[in-house]
Amino acid sequence: MSFVFRSMKWIVAATVAAGVSGVGAVGSAQLPSSVSNMEDHKSSLAARIVLLDGTSRTLTLEGVGCPIDMCSRVAVNSRSPGDAHVTKIWLDSIAAIQDITKDDALFMFKDGTEQRLSVVPLNRVLYLINESGRRQKVDLVTVRSVGFLSPDSE
Repeated sequence: MSFVFRSMKWIVAATVAAGVSGVGAVGSAQLPSSVSNMEDHKSSLAARIVLLDGTSRTLTLEGVGCPIDMCSRVAVNSRSPGDAHVTKIWLDSIAAIQDITKDDALFMFKDGTEQRLSVVPLNRVLYLINESGRRQKVDLVTVRSVGFLSPDSE
């Protein structure tokens, strides 16, 4: 396969993926963060995850997605209960996610605000790097809470 053909194949795949990921995000708004450019947000965030069994681990959150693939490294799509409108929440604007249920979770933002939101199905898997550097996926329904660590608290 020639280099040009392989390159075109990747460009087409990226274009299709961008189009698919944009579905459901039409008209998305933002919560507390005022920065709207994806490049202005951090990824690979240190977090303390508490599982339902009480196990607590400090990991690196690489992004969110579905069981098959990561959808975003910097944002999670959510909805307010009873609202069909999808909202993009920048991961680096979140201080913690608590009281997680199968339907929604309490998002606590760095600016001090809180909001109960439903995470869309394609964003309910956390993509993590564990203490030994191995990648793993954790379904949000198995998590009690997520606390994002500031660089000085690690």
